[in-house]
Amino acid sequence: MGAFNTLVLEQTCPACGRRIELGIQFKYGDTWPYEYSLGDLVRWGGNDIGRPGQKHVVVDGIAEHCSACDHELPDYEVHIENDRIARAVPQAGRYDFAAGGDTFIVLDE
Repeated sequence: MGAFNTLVLEQTCPACGRRIELGIQFKYGDTWPYEYSLGDLVRWGGNDIGRPGQKHVVVDGIAEHCSACDHELPDYEVHIENDRIARAVPQAGRYDFAAGGDTFIVLDE
């Protein structure tokens, strides 16, 4: 997957029921092994993917397996608003990242 950032969320694994820190890998902003939490500003000025200052971008997020039971978790949509990580929700087929040929879709410039 090359260089990527990681969003860390506290989640409950649907398979084992344990609370885990779930890592969601994404490529947007300065793609380096930066670790983010909800509400953090995305860094720019290095190995940039995308453009800073977009009002709303949705990014393809690849979830790591459960650290407790190794269950494969669903991929996520990472929503970035005004360069801030606003939320992350499991993908439900709303966005076709492959059709756009990139890891993100600008919803509002």
